[in-house]
Amino acid sequence: MSLYNHALYQVATKALLFKDDQILVLITPDGYLDFPGGRVDESERDLPWTEALRREVVEELGEQVSIEIGQTLFVSKRQYDKDDKTHYIAAIFFKCKYVNGDIELSDEHANHKWLTPEEIINHQLKFVSEDERNLLVALFNRTGQ
Repeated sequence: MSLYNHALYQVATKALLFKDDQILVLITPDGYLDFPGGRVDESERDLPWTEALRREVVEELGEQVSIEIGQTLFVSKRQYDKDDKTHYIAAIFFKCKYVNGDIELSDEHANHKWLTPEEIINHQLKFVSEDERNLLVALFNRTGQ
């Protein structure tokens, strides 16, 4: 196997953002369930993962939203196709707490909802990543959420 014949992953940080017993779910323009966060920029490679997550939350939810970032929950796999190539992402999920602020979505998402873990798992829309759905089911079953 060649040294150059291996999968390369981009890294993303994602927030499982809790407000009481509900979690913020974002809906993509093409109708998938997603969560706040996104890919780490090259300029952020020497910073803590949480700094990239803070930037992404501001970009996607607006400058007024304040959150507390807690522990790492899990790492999921995502993929997307662009320019006739499949790109792979490792998404690091953090447990976060919504503090305050009005949500003003960027154009990356069409809508948002606050849902219970049960509502998320049973939602009619598909997840951006089936791996994330499976990891969330395991997390919710383990924590009783």
